[in-house]
Amino acid sequence: MSDKPGNDAHLEQGQDKEGRAGFLARLNPLETVVLAGILLIALAGLMLVGKGFYMKAKAEFSQVLLKRSFEAQLQGDTNAKPWPWADFSTEAEITALRIGKTAVVLSGASGEALAFGPARLANTPAPGELGTSVIAAHRDTHFRWLKDVKQGDLLVITRKDGTNLTFRAGTSRIARWDESGINADAPGRNLALATCWPFDATEQGPLRYIVNAELVADAVEAKGSMAEGLPLSPARSF
Repeated sequence: MSDKPGNDAHLEQGQDKEGRAGFLARLNPLETVVLAGILLIALAGLMLVGKGFYMKAKAEFSQVLLKRSFEAQLQGDTNAKPWPWADFSTEAEITALRIGKTAVVLSGASGEALAFGPARLANTPAPGELGTSVIAAHRDTHFRWLKDVKQGDLLVITRKDGTNLTFRAGTSRIARWDESGINADAPGRNLALATCWPFDATEQGPLRYIVNAELVADAVEAKGSMAEGLPLSPARSF
């Protein structure tokens, strides 16, 4: 019978479909192309947003596992890894005291390592040793706070051997990746934090944002520089 609720719902659905079909039929070819373009842009936007959320969630969750691995190293487990198949290990922890930001630093600035946390460039000395130690990270995840570091801020680095080192932030600058001016064999015990610039860019570019710092609390005698004496050009995109 036509007066049953089920029949009424079916009728309304049919009318709705006819209305949508009629709307599309009234569009001229140009309007159809424009509508299709809008839908494609909207779909692409949703995919980008989803990817952005995924990358940030991955970065945050990985730091939890990295923190656990680093704490195990502090307890003497030299073979501790964040997960069994990781081809890198945790090396240190960096804390920006004034802004309250902390991240576990990995060994080797490979593409895989940078996806999970900041990493020390392999051809630079460990923090606290003679030369310039360079730590790099992505601008939209682990080093998004780098822009908030001001001259004079204290940066504390805890190495996996338990040594605590305090660096004082100096000047910050913007340079091309191949003209960074960083020298791993520079005099003193220095630290350089590097990421891509500008911070709000959505595409990779040639510019890097670099924060320089010097050791102010030398808590350990250096065991020798790991630097290779080569000028450093952080070409990797962060």
